[in-house]
Amino acid sequence: MSRKITIMIIPEGHNRVFSRTISSKLVKFIAVVLILWVALLVVMTFNYSGLSIKAAKGVMLEEENDNLRRYLARVVDIEESFKKNRELTARLAEMAGIDLEEFDSQPRIDLQSLTRDYPDSVSIDSQLVKNRLPLSPAELARIRIPQGRPLYGWITRSYRVDIENENERHAGIDFAVKRGTSVAATASGVVVFAGWDKIMGNLVIINHDDNYQTLYGHNDKLLVEKGQEVLKGDIIAFSGNTGRSSAPHLHYEIRKEGESIDPAPYLD
Repeated sequence: MSRKITIMIIPEGHNRVFSRTISSKLVKFIAVVLILWVALLVVMTFNYSGLSIKAAKGVMLEEENDNLRRYLARVVDIEESFKKNRELTARLAEMAGIDLEEFDSQPRIDLQSLTRDYPDSVSIDSQLVKNRLPLSPAELARIRIPQGRPLYGWITRSYRVDIENENERHAGIDFAVKRGTSVAATASGVVVFAGWDKIMGNLVIINHDDNYQTLYGHNDKLLVEKGQEVLKGDIIAFSGNTGRSSAPHLHYEIRKEGESIDPAPYLD
């Protein structure tokens, strides 16, 4: 015999009583249904939480993708800007008569190997010349005529004497370089002046064959003395900012028969 359960509902303030009699099996069924429903709610809650976390991660990944796309766009813009700047630099260099490829390909003096006091040193070129002695008359004549650059740097001021304004005339070429850059003799010869000049600062003047003379001005330190013989490529000074100079550079000048000439044709 199955047990029955009676449920009575008595509203407050009313005389009527509502009652319902149900079997215990139905109660158990309802209890099972409620338990299953609660379990289902729990499972759905966990699943929803997992989906929410995945959705949040998806949003974060989408934001990261957007950031990466913006970063890539910036990189592309920077590369395009760099390309335009390179093209502009090339055009400006061409207008200024500067060969960028030649400038970039030229070997630089290793300043790391020099001490703070700039000890005397001899370039590889001069060592090669000494090792090849005795030289033929043609070779001796060649290295006694100025040829090449005393150092490598940007040419900030060119030779110009064909103008009326005396203040704008310039009897040589200015190379912009940092202080302490090695200055090499562009030809073999004899030092006729190595000392202080109120305009050129620490100045070196070398006499060469065929009445050529080269001048190296605004140096920080001189490595040669008057009367000293030097070979083409010898390091004769270290560049600086002495004398009437507003920034570190080297003033390089070539004179022939006592008159200044344009050094540009002799640089290559």
